[in-house]
Amino acid sequence: MKTLRLFTLPAAALALALSAAPAATAPTTASTTTTTSTVHIVSADGGTTVHAGVGDTVQVDLTALRDYTVTWYWYAPAAVSAAVLTQTAGSADPNGNSHATFTASTAGTSDINAIGRCVPDPRTVCPPFVARWKVTVVVS
Repeated sequence: MKTLRLFTLPAAALALALSAAPAATAPTTASTTTTTSTVHIVSADGGTTVHAGVGDTVQVDLTALRDYTVTWYWYAPAAVSAAVLTQTAGSADPNGNSHATFTASTAGTSDINAIGRCVPDPRTVCPPFVARWKVTVVVS
């Protein structure tokens, strides 16, 4: 039969050992780090709602849309509420694609809209309507 020996430390010695150990202290000043990210929105996201955080970059890239005998060229996207989404860049390419960059400035909701203009093939005409594209951005 094996004997198991237990060694116990008297309570006074244990208390002395614990009091001699360095105590963990909480930092006196809390440093806050903010992380920002980029929310990428493309043509296929039209009609949806996306979420972003304050300080995030919202990048919109629209691709020209081919529809039978016409191509829809996008004008540069624009935000409805400049207070929520501050536009920092916007352009339309000669091939019909367009781009815009926004900064999510404050909490709130803003739509980003773009309008497409029709470019018909030779000997064809454009339909009697305008292409519209919209995404709702919720910033929190």
